[in-house]
Amino acid sequence: MQERESVLSIPHIVKKIGSSEAYVRERNNADNEHLSDSVRKRRSIKLAATALSERKPSGYLTAEGHAMNLTAHIAEYSSSLNELRKLEDEHAPRKEKLPALRNIAGFNHALREMVDSNPSLRVNDVKNFILTMNRSVNGPESGGSMFEDEVRSTITGMRHEIAVEQMTGFMPEVETLEASVEEDLQGVDLKISINGSPYAAIDVKASHATAEHARQKARARGHSADHIVWSHANEEDFNGSFRLPLDIAERKSKDLYDDLNRAVSNSQHSSRNYVRAA
Repeated sequence: MQERESVLSIPHIVKKIGSSEAYVRERNNADNEHLSDSVRKRRSIKLAATALSERKPSGYLTAEGHAMNLTAHIAEYSSSLNELRKLEDEHAPRKEKLPALRNIAGFNHALREMVDSNPSLRVNDVKNFILTMNRSVNGPESGGSMFEDEVRSTITGMRHEIAVEQMTGFMPEVETLEASVEEDLQGVDLKISINGSPYAAIDVKASHATAEHARQKARARGHSADHIVWSHANEEDFNGSFRLPLDIAERKSKDLYDDLNRAVSNSQHSSRNYVRAA
C-alpha cells in the first residue's frame, strides 16, 4: 500500500508542480495574457509535469516520473474526448478527428507505461488518481459521468490487453509487440507472431459479446473481423488488479491460442485495413 500511495500521491504531485520553475514561469508569461486563466493554468501544469517527468536517455521513468507524465497527458485528455464527441455528432471526416484521437492515444500510452512499470498498482487506485487529478487540472466541471465512463472503459480495455500479453507468456511459439500510437489510431492493440510469422495486428475486446458485436460492425463496414479477439478473461479473474493470477492466465491461454492462431493465419492470406470497429 505504501508503494501505491507514493506513486499516486496527488497532494505531493500537485505541490511539486505548483512550486516548479516551469509552472511559475509559464503562469507569469506575458505572452499568455490573452488566454483565459483556466487555459493558462492547464498549459502551465502540462509544461511543468512534462519537465518533471525526468525521462532518462534510455527512456526509463521513475515511479513519480510516470505519474507526472500521465498528469501532463491528463491536461489535454478530457478536452480531446469532448472534441471527439462533438466531431462524431457532426459526422466529421476522420482527418478532422486526428488531433483529438492522437491526444487520447497519447494518454492511453502514458497510462499503459505507468501500469507496466508499477505492477502492484490496483485498478481503483489508478482510476481515482485520474479522476481526481483531472478535476485538479481541468476544473470540477470536467469530471462528469461521461468522463468517468471513458476512464473506466479505457482501464478495462487495458487490463484485457495486459491479460492477453500474460497468456502469450505461456505460448512458447508466440511473440508480442505493443502497438505504437499511430497503430493504436487504426484500432491495433497488440501485434502477434506465431512460429516466426509476420506480425499480425490484434484488436483485444473485454468480453465475448463485445468482440462479437465489434466483428459484426467491422463486417458491416466492409472490413475484416479476423483480428478481433476476446481475452477470455472475466472481471472476477483480475481481483481488482491489472494482471491475472498466473494459474488463471495459464489455464485461459489454451482457449486464447486458438483465436490468435486463427487471426495470424488469416492475416497471411489477406491484405486488410485495420480500423477500430467499436
